Amino acid sequence: MSFHGNPLVADDMILIGTDHNCVPDGIGHVYAFDIKTGKVRWKYKTTSVPTDIVRIGQNVYFGSFQDTWYALRLQTGELVWKFATGASNDNCDFVRSPVVDQTSLYLTGLDGFVYSLDAMSGRIVWKRKLRSPPSTALALKDKMLFVGAKDNRIYHLNTETGNIVAELSVEALPLGRITLTANGLMALLDNSSERFGYVVSLTTDLKPIWQQKFSPEWASERPHVLGESVVVGNCRGEVAALSPLDGTSQWKLSLKGCIRSIGDSENRLFIGVQEGTIYGYEFPPPK
Repeated sequence: MSFHGNPLVADDMILIGTDHNCVPDGIGHVYAFDIKTGKVRWKYKTTSVPTDIVRIGQNVYFGSFQDTWYALRLQTGELVWKFATGASNDNCDFVRSPVVDQTSLYLTGLDGFVYSLDAMSGRIVWKRKLRSPPSTALALKDKMLFVGAKDNRIYHLNTETGNIVAELSVEALPLGRITLTANGLMALLDNSSERFGYVVSLTTDLKPIWQQKFSPEWASERPHVLGESVVVGNCRGEVAALSPLDGTSQWKLSLKGCIRSIGDSENRLFIGVQEGTIYGYEFPPPK
C-alpha cells in the first residue's frame, strides 16, 4: 500500500488516498480519519487513489490509476458521481492531481485532454486537446489554468472556455507541479537524456522573468517557495535555495538520498528523500 497524493484536512477529519498498483482490479481506498483520535470515520473502496484529494463545499474529489474520477460526500463517504475518460493505462502512467474552484473540477486525462467538470453533477463543461499530452499537473490561479506539455511548452487556458490564452516554448520538458507565486509561476524543466534541468520563473501571461540551468536535473516535485527563497533538490542529495527575484544562488545543503519532497511549517524546512529519511531544519539552515 502506498500514499502518493497529498492529504486533505477538512473540518475535524483528515482524508488520504491509498494505492497498491495500477492494474484494473487493484484495490485502494480513501480513508477519513478523526483528526484528534486517528480513528477511521469512513473509508471508500476503489481501485487506487494516487492523486491529491480536493474539496468543494461538502464534497471531495479524487482520481484513480484507471482515469476514473470520483465525487464523495465529505461527512459520509457516499458516492455522488464518477466520471471515466475511457482511456486505458497499460503503461501504468501516473495520474496527476486535479484542481478546483467554487464550481468546477479541472483535470488532465490519460487521453490527452484537459477537462472541466461541473462539480455537482460530473458533467463535462469543456475539454481541450493540446498539441501534445500534458506533462505536469494543473495549476489554477483566479480564472487561469496553467499546464506543461510534452511538446516542451507551457500553456495558459481560460477556465470558463478552455481556450488557449497564451503558450510558451521552453528549453526542456516541464515536469512535476507548477508553483504559483504572487507575481506569476515557476516550473521545473527536465532534459533527462543530457542530465540537466532548469528552474524557470514566468509572468501569468507566460513572459520569462528568469531561468537557471543546473546539472544534474532536479528531482523534487516542484519549486518550493519559502519566504525569500525558492528551494529545489536533486538525486545527488543537493538542496539549493535560489532568489525568487533573479534565480541567483543563496545557499546549498548536501544530504544523503534523492530529494523528492520539500515542505515547511513555522519557519522550519522539511526535506524528504526517496530512501525514506525526512530531514528538518530551522529556516534558513546553516550554510
